[in-house]
Amino acid sequence: MSRFSGFPAHVENYVGEVRGADSRSTDVRERHYDLVYVDHRPHVTVLTNGLRDHVAGAPLPQELVCTVHAEQERYGRHLTAVVAELLTESASRVGYGALIMNDRALLPHTEIAGALAAPHPYFADEFDVLLDEDGQPVLQLITLVPVTRGEAQLVARYGRDVLYDRWEQQGVDLTDVGRASVG
Repeated sequence: MSRFSGFPAHVENYVGEVRGADSRSTDVRERHYDLVYVDHRPHVTVLTNGLRDHVAGAPLPQELVCTVHAEQERYGRHLTAVVAELLTESASRVGYGALIMNDRALLPHTEIAGALAAPHPYFADEFDVLLDEDGQPVLQLITLVPVTRGEAQLVARYGRDVLYDRWEQQGVDLTDVGRASVG
């Protein structure tokens, strides 16, 4: 039995029932991971599965997570896939607080230009780490919180706590990629 065998049950316990997945094979090339979809209306969460086998540099293997409004699923898929490709091509991992940014809007018709790697802002804290049968951490789930260029600049100048404070003060829905920037 794999040390990651509890991953599907972990996801379903904290998020909801897995709807399906896009396989590693695409029309263009082979990816190093699957994209898994979990519906939990009015949201959908997109996760990687298999990324943990192709990146290095962190204490625990990692998978990526992005939660968006259900009607914005294609944006969550795109953001997750872009970051996963970046990580597999560079054979690296990402830690909490890291900004993964593009020089212009990454998601069409939005202000979103990248993501902030973070614990999941809405799921229980226990969601972020998969434990094995003995209660030992075996997998870290890194949530990609969509961010705008202005928000990234705010983090660069003042730190991520200032951004989190603004999000909280303004009651920002971090799952809405159509939201306005607070930066």
